[in-house]
Amino acid sequence: PGFVESRSLSLRTGQQLDTSELRRTLTAHGYLHVEQVVEPGELAVRGSLLDIFAAGSSTPVRIDLFDDEVESLRLFDPDTQRTTGKIDELDILPAREFPFDA
Repeated sequence: PGFVESRSLSLRTGQQLDTSELRRTLTAHGYLHVEQVVEPGELAVRGSLLDIFAAGSSTPVRIDLFDDEVESLRLFDPDTQRTTGKIDELDILPAREFPFDA
């Protein structure tokens, strides 16, 4: 598979998740850690909440965790931080199309 396909991730409600590993993976795939996500390619972590603005997406997603399980995936407005919808699955593309060492 190509670079993008081999580095794409899918998350779904009810899935077990190692948040430390997810953060390392997303960082390796070009995501930037920020205080508050406002544009694609950004990631913010606050306690049991993980906000990600996936590359190619028009809306960021808030991943709400209960222990190591994805409890909910909620779309939200980056300006107001208010929930705008709920989804059951999230596909995350790498934030860049090619590896840094290509």
